[in-house]
Amino acid sequence: MLGFANIARIKLALSLSISALPMPHWTLSASSNRMKFVGIIVLALVVRGGVVLSNLDQFDQDPDAYRVIAETLSETGVFGLPAGSDTAAGTEPSAKPTAFRPPLYPYLLSWLTVDHHVSDLLVGLLHLGLGVLTAACTLSIASRLIDGGRVGIASILAAVLVIIDPILVQQSTLVMTETIAAALATLVVWFWVSRWMPSPTLANALMFAVLLALAYLCRPTFLVWAVLMLPAIFFSTQSCWTRRVACTFSAAMIVVLAVGLWTVRNWNAVGHPVWATSHGGYTLLLANNPSFYDYLRDGKFAEAWDAEPFLEAYAHRFQSDPTSETFWQTDWSNPDEATAAPRPLNEHEDDQWSYQAAKATIAREPSMFVWSCVVRLGRLWSPMPHHVAGRSWPPIVIVTLYYLAFWIAALVGLYRIGRGILTPAWWAMITLAITLSAVHTIYWSNLRMRSPMIPSLAVFAAAGLVRPRFIKPLLVDQDAD
Repeated sequence: MLGFANIARIKLALSLSISALPMPHWTLSASSNRMKFVGIIVLALVVRGGVVLSNLDQFDQDPDAYRVIAETLSETGVFGLPAGSDTAAGTEPSAKPTAFRPPLYPYLLSWLTVDHHVSDLLVGLLHLGLGVLTAACTLSIASRLIDGGRVGIASILAAVLVIIDPILVQQSTLVMTETIAAALATLVVWFWVSRWMPSPTLANALMFAVLLALAYLCRPTFLVWAVLMLPAIFFSTQSCWTRRVACTFSAAMIVVLAVGLWTVRNWNAVGHPVWATSHGGYTLLLANNPSFYDYLRDGKFAEAWDAEPFLEAYAHRFQSDPTSETFWQTDWSNPDEATAAPRPLNEHEDDQWSYQAAKATIAREPSMFVWSCVVRLGRLWSPMPHHVAGRSWPPIVIVTLYYLAFWIAALVGLYRIGRGILTPAWWAMITLAITLSAVHTIYWSNLRMRSPMIPSLAVFAAAGLVRPRFIKPLLVDQDAD
């Protein structure tokens, strides 16, 4: 039973979501535009709602430990992992503080618990609301950038592409950050296009920085985006120099505050000033280890990488020196080889172990590292999912054909936009693409890592499928206040 408290939470969340939907500043046929906007909301509710409700059992899975952190937080008040309890002795559950995952998503999930267990239904409703928000933001962005302030065919098409996107649809049924990351990234782009560009005020600069800070607290990758966008605040406006400095500096302080608070919390809780997570080393090692390099060397790109040898070695990471080739050449499945006593490592030391192992692999094979960067960049933007166990060929073919058409349309859209893509109105999208490409060229990469960029790509694709009515630089007023 959800109980009255959780029913109240649902009502509050839905009301806040509806009130927060980005209503564009339409200039033509306001009534008709509102009807189209409502139509997109209804379509998103039907499509995404149907997908979520038919896959509620998938929310029981916890591939990235977000559920367990949220449930631990709900039960103990500590952002951490369970440390055990003695029921017979009557001791309370305890927790070990962690910086393993960024805080925003687990904190949200901790509010969606029933008897300290994350409710599948409430998570589904959260993801449904985030999906609707993403579609609404995309509609508003496209209407302003390519449909002249009205909801035209291109705007509707962009929103529909987001609603049915295979990656976003699949990830909306999993307890992972792709859904919230896509929503926050699209909200940042929407605010830049629809609020900051027309009115570069101090209040809007601060709000924009808050959105960037929330994105960072969802995924540390977005800090790179924030670093790129903060100077854009200064250069995107024709306001006086002092106003631009004030807006840029104030926004930077908001982002610095968010990074500082999370870093100080980690310093106090886990003993080290971790500004991102204690999981970064693993994602770097996953992308740069001898097993993966051997796979690249063999050139079996039609096959998915068999990570079992890597995982076997990683499971024995406390027993030898990971920076040596010997460690990776050891047959850890052989009991005679795995005889060394494990060394105790805390969470931070474990993360550093992975960083050192990855750096050693890169130093031994720099040319292979360069090639692996090319491969990871290709995988990030690839139209084709890998064929892995449990994934049949027909869905792979359908998804591949969809993304091939999507990419062709996006490229045509970019061609039609032309040099206009370099104007300030498009900077948030361009810098997001640069951010994702730069980070995931070095760290682990696959198709789902591009989730935050999909709504922006949908705007490009819509411009390619339907000739835009309106593309011009959105310059702010010099006297905006």
